[in-house]
Amino acid sequence: MPNRFLRWTLSLVILGSAGFLVYVMIGKVQSHSLPPSVTTNNVKQADAGMKGFVYRQTDNGLIQWEVEAQKAEIFDSQHHAVLHTVQVKMFGRQGKEMTLQADGGTINTETNEFDLRNNQDPIVIELANGYTIFTPHIHWVEARQEISTKTPVTIQGHGISITGIGLVGRLDSEEFTVLENVRVQVAS
Repeated sequence: MPNRFLRWTLSLVILGSAGFLVYVMIGKVQSHSLPPSVTTNNVKQADAGMKGFVYRQTDNGLIQWEVEAQKAEIFDSQHHAVLHTVQVKMFGRQGKEMTLQADGGTINTETNEFDLRNNQDPIVIELANGYTIFTPHIHWVEARQEISTKTPVTIQGHGISITGIGLVGRLDSEEFTVLENVRVQVAS
C-alpha cells in the first residue's frame, strides 16, 4: 500500500510539472506572436492613442509647419508622440511649402523637434524651388529651423542629381548641404 501511495504522489507531481511547463510555453509563444511595433508594454505606457493626429507650430498666428499622422500614441510624461503614416507640410518665406511623407516617426511636444523614417522607400521631400530630396530619415530641429540626416541622400532637379551621405538644410533659405561622399551628375 505505501508503494502505491508513493507512485500515485510521484505521478501527480510529474503531471503537475508537465502541465505547468505546457502553460509556460503557451504563454511564451503568445507573447512572441505580437508584432514588434505593438508590444503590450508600449500600449500600456501610452497616455493616449488617437486616429487623425494633427500638430501645428505657429508664429504670430501663421502656421510654420504641420504634422499629420493617421495614428499616434501620446506619452505625456515623456513629452513625445509616436506617429504612424505621417505627412508634414513646412511653410517657408512667402508661403513657400515643403512637403514630405513618411511611414512613421516621433515628435517631441516640448521642443517641437521631430524624426521621420521610412521602412523601405526613401522619404520624398518636394521643395518649392523644383528640387526633390530622397532619404530614409529626417530630423527637424525647431530651435535652428533646420532639417538633417546622417543617412544616404539624393537631391534631384533641374537636370542635376547630387548623392552623398548626410544632409543639413534650412527651410527659410532653401539651402542644403550634403555632408560626405558627394557626387554630382549633370544631365546632358
